Amino acid sequence: MTSAPILYDLITKDGAALSPWCWHAKMALAHKGIAAEVKPLDFTQKDQVIAAGGKSFPLMVEADGTVSDDSKIITDRLEEICPTPTLFPGGAASHAAYDFMHRYVQTILFPTVVKIILKDIPDVLDGADRDYFIESRTTRFGKSLDEVCAQRDAHRETLSTQLDPFRKALAKGGFISGDTPAMADYLLFGVMQWARVCSPYALISADDALTPWMESLLDLHGGLGRATPAAS
Repeated sequence: MTSAPILYDLITKDGAALSPWCWHAKMALAHKGIAAEVKPLDFTQKDQVIAAGGKSFPLMVEADGTVSDDSKIITDRLEEICPTPTLFPGGAASHAAYDFMHRYVQTILFPTVVKIILKDIPDVLDGADRDYFIESRTTRFGKSLDEVCAQRDAHRETLSTQLDPFRKALAKGGFISGDTPAMADYLLFGVMQWARVCSPYALISADDALTPWMESLLDLHGGLGRATPAAS
C-alpha cells in the first residue's frame, strides 16, 4: 500500500474506539504495519460514512477510492493488497477457521456481551450521541437498557461457557491463532476490548485462562489496546 487509507472509526466522548469491529480492523492494520488516517466520528455523524460509500463502522477508504465496508471485508482486503505479514499464518485452513469464528463471535458471543454491558455504554457518550444511543437501543430491544442487562450476572455465566473453545485453543500454549497472534486473536480481542472500554463490569475473572492472553494482546503493536484506558 503506497499511501495510508482512511479508517472511519466510531468513538466515545473521550476518543476511544467504540465498536468491537473497529478494534478488529485497527488490530489488523497494526499487524500489517499500516498507519491509517483515522477519522473519528460519533453515532450521529454516520451520514459521513454513508457519503463515503459505506453503511456502517468501520469503513476503510483507500487513496484510489476503493471502499471496504465491514471489518471482515477490511481484513480480506488488507491480506490481498499487503500479503505480508499474513493475518492467516495457517493459510487457507486458518482463513476457514477464522470465517467460522467470525460467525460464532458475531452471532453467539457478541449478543451475550451486549446483555452484559449495554446499560453502561451511555456513560462513555455525551450529549446528542448519548441521547441517540439510549433512544435507538431502547427501540431496538423494546425495553430499557437497564432491563436488557437485568440478568447480567447470569449472562456472564453463559458467556464463560461460550468462551470455552478459546480457552481450549490457548491450552496448547501461545495464542488462539497458534504460535503468534493473528486474526483469530484479534476477532475475540475486539469484543473483549470493546467491553473493557465501555463498561467497568468484568467479563472474565483475574484467574481466567483468557486473562494473560488479553494482557498480551493489550500490549501488542506498541500497546495499541492498552493506550485506551479501561472504563471505571
